[in-house]
Amino acid sequence: MRETYETQAKGLRILPGHWRPHYPFEQIAWISPPWPSQDYVWLDFPEAIFTNQGLVFLSHVNPGVGSLYTDLPAVPWQTCEGGIAFERLLPNGVCFGGSVTKENDLCAGLRLYIENGTSQPLKNITLQTCLFLRACREFADYTMNNKRVHVAGHGWKSFPDARQCNGASGQYGLGWRGGPKILDWPLMLAESNRAQRLVAMTWYDDTVSVIGNSKHPCLHADPKFKDLEVGERSTIRGSIIFFEGTLDAFAAAFRPWEKPRSFR
Repeated sequence: MRETYETQAKGLRILPGHWRPHYPFEQIAWISPPWPSQDYVWLDFPEAIFTNQGLVFLSHVNPGVGSLYTDLPAVPWQTCEGGIAFERLLPNGVCFGGSVTKENDLCAGLRLYIENGTSQPLKNITLQTCLFLRACREFADYTMNNKRVHVAGHGWKSFPDARQCNGASGQYGLGWRGGPKILDWPLMLAESNRAQRLVAMTWYDDTVSVIGNSKHPCLHADPKFKDLEVGERSTIRGSIIFFEGTLDAFAAAFRPWEKPRSFR
């Protein structure tokens, strides 16, 4: 078969990106599916960092959410082995950074770290990490019906159906920065509108909750950090996984209790 513009680009590609250029403090990574595609998912990495000292970082201005800093300089991505990395120092002394690297042919490995350079303990640290799907047309439907989660005692459910699973008891929340703990798998996935394939995001056992936005459209697996004493640093790891096949085949290949190289 003769290759076309649509099919000649193959393989997992990780590149520095942009979303909203009027917010230079966004840290956006573009990640392509491994199958032939000219499209990319966009990772807002991170979108927000909430702590007991306030919302210390927000990647854009949101008039409805007060952030400590709304005019930060751009921090360029640096090339690292297998991908890209960055580090940012906030005016209050909090330092954070991370990397997006090729973990294997189907999976991008995520790493984030935070160091508490303030004069007080940094507690209740939760993040938003948004996987924006609009630029990847096969995942870009403006709906939550193509988003799947694994509900304790119920198996795979669409996000709207999962919200109706009353009485389920799991380890991970369904909702913004928490929500009812009804999930037993720490991930959310989006199904393709073109073929039997998907993209999923997880922070393994550092996941707090999953959520999405049909008007965006996006999916989130949002993580947490342990409390940090003054001068202490902590690192978490996650994955963005692309998969071709059924949900059952994905479930057989994915190991949510192992990290960070749990996808075989």
